[in-house]
Amino acid sequence: MFQDDDEPSAPFWMTTFSDLVTLLLAFFVMIVAMSEVEVKKFKEALSYFQGRTGMLRGEMVVSTAGTQAKQSRHEVSAEQAERYEELLKYLEESQLDDKVEVQLTQEGLFVSITDSVMFASGRTELVEPSRTILRKVANVLRDDVQAVIVEGHTDDRPIRNARFPSNWELSAARATSVVRFLNTSDYALDSDQYVAIGYGEYHPRDTNTTPAGRALNRRVEILFSWEPWQIRSTPQLISSENLRALEPSR
Repeated sequence: MFQDDDEPSAPFWMTTFSDLVTLLLAFFVMIVAMSEVEVKKFKEALSYFQGRTGMLRGEMVVSTAGTQAKQSRHEVSAEQAERYEELLKYLEESQLDDKVEVQLTQEGLFVSITDSVMFASGRTELVEPSRTILRKVANVLRDDVQAVIVEGHTDDRPIRNARFPSNWELSAARATSVVRFLNTSDYALDSDQYVAIGYGEYHPRDTNTTPAGRALNRRVEILFSWEPWQIRSTPQLISSENLRALEPSR
C-alpha cells in the first residue's frame, strides 16, 4: 500500500524552526558585516584626527605608520598640541623659524637648531636665545618623554686647537652642553635617560661647498623620544676554547 503524497516527511514544527534558524543566521551575518564596516570607518576617521596639531605653519601631523599599539600609547594630547603651537608661534615671532626646525614624528619630537643660534664660533657654551628655545621645546612633551638623544654636527672645515683637535671633539662637546642644560631644566629626566653624540662633519645635511650649505651642516639635533634609550648590554666574551674552535683547521 502506497503512502499518501500529502503526508509530511517531518514534523510541521521543523519547517518553522528551520526558517527561524535561517533568519537568525542571516541577521547575525548582517550584524557582523555592518560592524566590520563601521570599525573600518572609525579607524579611518581616527587616523585622520590622531596627532593633528592645528593649522600653524602648514599643520604638522604625527605619522600614523607602525603598530596600532604604538599609536594609542603615543597619541598627542590636546595640551601637548597647544604647547607645540605656542612653540611654533614663538619661533615665528622671534624670526627663528628658518634656523630652528621642529617636527612631531613617530619617534618623538625632533628639533634641529643651527649652531649660530646656540654657540659662538668655535665655542661650546650655550647662548641666548637657545636656552629659551630648549626650555620651550622640553615643555612640549614633558609628560611623555622617555629619553633625549642629542647629536652634534659640524661642517667639514677643520678645527685644530689645544681644546678641540678635531670636529669630533667640538661636536661632542656641544652635544654634551645641551644635555647638561636640559638635565638641569624644570622638566629634566633622570641622568641615564640622556645621550650625547658627536658626529663631526660626517653626517652633512647639505653641501659643504657653499656658505649656506655649511651653515645647515653646523647644527645640533635633538630627539625627545617616546621610547627609552636602548642601552647595549655588556658584550659576551668569547672563551679561549671557543675562540680556538672558530679558527680554521689546517
